[in-house]
Amino acid sequence: MAERPLIDRLDETIDTLLAGGDATAALRDAELAPLARVAADLQHYRHHPGAEFKAKLRAQLERRTTMTATMTTPALREGFTTVTPYIRVPEAGLLDFLTQVFDAQETFSGRTPDGGMHREVRIGDSMVMIGEGEMDGGSVLPIRPSAFHVFVKDADETFRRAIAAGATSLAEPADRPYGERSGFVADRFGNHWFISTPLGPHSVAGALRTVTPFLHATNAAAYNEFLQRALGAVEEMRNNEGGQFRYARLRIGDAAIELGEAAEPNPGSFLIYVEDPDARHQQALDAGARSVMPPTDRPHGRVGGVQDAMGNQWYFSRPVTS
Repeated sequence: MAERPLIDRLDETIDTLLAGGDATAALRDAELAPLARVAADLQHYRHHPGAEFKAKLRAQLERRTTMTATMTTPALREGFTTVTPYIRVPEAGLLDFLTQVFDAQETFSGRTPDGGMHREVRIGDSMVMIGEGEMDGGSVLPIRPSAFHVFVKDADETFRRAIAAGATSLAEPADRPYGERSGFVADRFGNHWFISTPLGPHSVAGALRTVTPFLHATNAAAYNEFLQRALGAVEEMRNNEGGQFRYARLRIGDAAIELGEAAEPNPGSFLIYVEDPDARHQQALDAGARSVMPPTDRPHGRVGGVQDAMGNQWYFSRPVTS
């Protein structure tokens, strides 16, 4: 299937949906899978004439395909994906917490020019970066708590380890209606960790890595659209419970981000690896973000950064190749 042109597979998927058939085979096509929300779109347009629906849906899918194609990712170091969270803390201590709770392993550390500490840490199959102390006066990569969905073998045991390591309970472990047993904690720096073990096929674990950033936004539906315009994100699934936006999973390159509605956002900082930081920086500005770092050549590569309306900072980086 994968050897056929994507546009032909899109046509076939749309035709299957219009005929009332089963289009779930699209989920087994790695290239077509990010577009598999066609089933939900079909429900939205099911009262429209077939030709009108087909034209609208094909235009939407082709637009998403184009955005996915432009999000080309350069070759990365082992363990890294297109999106890597950068957690800023005022002092040392987060690494110790992650090691005690999630068996994290530090793969790199080094002093920054302004005296801070940069760390790279592996948790399962995921990488996170940690910045300790002051960095560029705090205007770049500010110190702000973030939230993460973490999959573990035993949510109860990991929750106990987190509390023993100094975390505060936000919710005791329990079987959740979305197919996971989860407990929620906040570390002493205010970062939230949603500790989860899959219970069955309804869990989203199969689509995520060990650690996945979880963003909260006011008017999350509008913010979801912004992420698609600004970052080339592709929506993989959405939950509109009771007619209101509750949850979405988006993919940027080979990395996933989760998004939920909340009264208060929890802005974080993220490094996005791309081939053309200048173009991605401009795309984000055109979508309504503001620049916090014009694209600049640095020792570790060319980097440009923006901040969006929720306060999240996105740094587009092309690593140095040697």
